[in-house]
Amino acid sequence: MNRTEFLDILRSQLSGQMQEGKAAAHIRYYEDYIQSQVRSGRPEKEVLEQLGDPRLIAKTLIDTDGGDVEEGYGEYSSYGSGMEPPPQPEKRWKKFLDLSTWQGKAVVIAGAAVIIILLILVIGAVLPFFIILAIILSVLSWLKKRYS
Repeated sequence: MNRTEFLDILRSQLSGQMQEGKAAAHIRYYEDYIQSQVRSGRPEKEVLEQLGDPRLIAKTLIDTDGGDVEEGYGEYSSYGSGMEPPPQPEKRWKKFLDLSTWQGKAVVIAGAAVIIILLILVIGAVLPFFIILAIILSVLSWLKKRYS
């Protein structure tokens, strides 16, 4: 299979399964990726083998398509060196703290662990001071009552 066949199969599999603009953006992404890899010296056949079956790629893209209005793809006519467009800051945080993923849960658990450790350290450092202060005040109060 060559690049043209790969892209034609991908295009035919996406056609009618998602918005035309999204399908075109996905096709453009894979076309740019293949071209950039070939320009960097990799054989086209190797790049296509690495990508795998275009039917499986299309199925994955269709399955993960939320049906939302296209976000982000319209402003990119080319992905450059095969990299995806940079995520928007608010989207990055939403993705990072998404509690439906294991990464989001791990971030929350790690944050809670750090807070608990800091609290233990602060209490451990401050508690002896308050104990000594309480003892001194008790002794002073006792002495004041005794000599009054």
